Amino acid sequence: MMLFPQPREMEILDGVYAVKEGYQGLDLMAFYQKIKAGNQDVQILSAPLLAKEEYILAIDAQGVRLSAACDEGLFRGATSLHQMIGREEGRLPFLRIQDAPEIKRRGYMVDISRGKMPKVETIKLLIDFLAGLKYNELQLYMEGDCFKYAAYPKETAHFDCLTPEDIHELDQYCADRFIDLVPNQNSFGHMYTWLRKPDFHHLGLFEREDQVPSTLNPLLPESFEFMCNLYQSLLPHFRSEYVNIGLDEAYGLGKYQIEEYCREKGKDVVFMEWLNKLNDHINKAHGKKVMFWADMIYNYPQSYHMVPRDAIALEWGYEYIQSQRMTDHCIAYRDAGVRYYVCPSVNTHGAFTSRMDVTTFNIRTCGELAKEYGAEGLLLTEWGGGGQFFIWCLTPIALCGQYGWNTGKPQDGESFKADFIRNAEAYVDETVFGGAKVSRLMYRMANYYLLEPERVHVCTMSAMMLEKPLHVTNHAHLFDVLDSGDDFYFDNVIEYVEKVMADIEKVDFCDRFKREIRLTAWLILLGAEICKVKLHPAQSIPHVDAIIARIDRILPEYDELWHYRNYDQGIMRFLRHLHARREELLQLKGKG
Repeated sequence: MMLFPQPREMEILDGVYAVKEGYQGLDLMAFYQKIKAGNQDVQILSAPLLAKEEYILAIDAQGVRLSAACDEGLFRGATSLHQMIGREEGRLPFLRIQDAPEIKRRGYMVDISRGKMPKVETIKLLIDFLAGLKYNELQLYMEGDCFKYAAYPKETAHFDCLTPEDIHELDQYCADRFIDLVPNQNSFGHMYTWLRKPDFHHLGLFEREDQVPSTLNPLLPESFEFMCNLYQSLLPHFRSEYVNIGLDEAYGLGKYQIEEYCREKGKDVVFMEWLNKLNDHINKAHGKKVMFWADMIYNYPQSYHMVPRDAIALEWGYEYIQSQRMTDHCIAYRDAGVRYYVCPSVNTHGAFTSRMDVTTFNIRTCGELAKEYGAEGLLLTEWGGGGQFFIWCLTPIALCGQYGWNTGKPQDGESFKADFIRNAEAYVDETVFGGAKVSRLMYRMANYYLLEPERVHVCTMSAMMLEKPLHVTNHAHLFDVLDSGDDFYFDNVIEYVEKVMADIEKVDFCDRFKREIRLTAWLILLGAEICKVKLHPAQSIPHVDAIIARIDRILPEYDELWHYRNYDQGIMRFLRHLHARREELLQLKGKG
């Protein structure tokens, strides 16, 4: 692996150039500034006919020549050169690279609302990682209680979260690395955080007053006023010309207070009315273009003509079947003239780890569809809500960086593009783990769920059962632990994860990263043990003390690792499950 992401065109020639100046210890930004200022190794050439992110890198006996039309192309070329100098220890092979991205917008979206709310310094580490992989977009997904909204100050008055000043700092940090920081504020579905509050409950769609709604009532003038207040509090702090307004999974659409109206006009028309109303306001008041999740419209192709002209539909799907269905959707968007992205996932929500065989398939499919059918962007998503740690997102981010820049030859039905996966792992090992071979072992641990008795949509049995009371053995219509037969499958999960973790323990790398991986292993083991308890509670009573001891070991470690990277607010979203399971286990022991 000479370069990652792999360049579009690269020719290796005979000969080696030894750099004259010292670059050891320089991060990407310092290296970029050093070569931009001029030095005896690198000659910067203007090439106005190249595209914005395109560059030509030539190395021969005279040194390095880097050609670009603008600073953005220069930065992409410097990114490649920085990686080469670090890897080749200052001895650069003669070569010629002409390189440019295949997909215009290459983004990452991180959920900062549900569960973990990363601190500014944590987000900066993410930005640096993305910059090294030539990403040019980052979205911060918000629902509520994660940003100091000026319109509603009392809602976040008693805890720390991102401030307008933080956003300005992050926006500049991104801009320096040619990354567009895009605000992402959900505006229809996924509004639980606001609608559970007494002051906002009436804005939701519900059948009974004691329900916690998830969807805004789009027919209420107060709902529109509420969203305008959120936009006014948030959008002025981002320089991006875009805003993602969400609108996904608006499950209240067509029900409750608006059922009759939707029956008369059509659910798709009501959705489009809300989309256009928000779009018109944002265009006029903030001068931005909207993005929106497309799951509420892709079954209504007759309504595509109502998509606002500059809006971008975000086609998402995170499973094998969803990935396969995307082809038809991409063709329909293209034929209707709708601008769109294709959006895979790191798949850490509901699983503790990325479910890597699904994830790699999902990313590859989305990258190839984006290229073949002309998507403007490839947006990798990371959703919160579970107990996962960011370290499990690294290999998926690296892999999606490759597909966004250069998708390579289409999947041939045999290879699974294993070289892309291995190179992504090697990149993470080199840049994050100091050269230690960790990522392949993490990949193996991440596939623990393949040993579970059921394959489950966007989650694993061990992770999902840990979040549900001991008397609850099913997850919706997808599975019931009582159908598992006996302990065989979960014993296999336990033995497998313990073996992989033992192999990881032997590797020397950053202690904090190792602790995050180890804690993940503990959570998987706990989840598998809880599944066994649910399968046969009475037989599990002799083992309750050992399971409680595992929880007692997890709780302080989770707390310390969490607070190192995240704000305090949100930690109990997951830890409350552990406290509840502990109390239930004590009660079960008492029955014995």
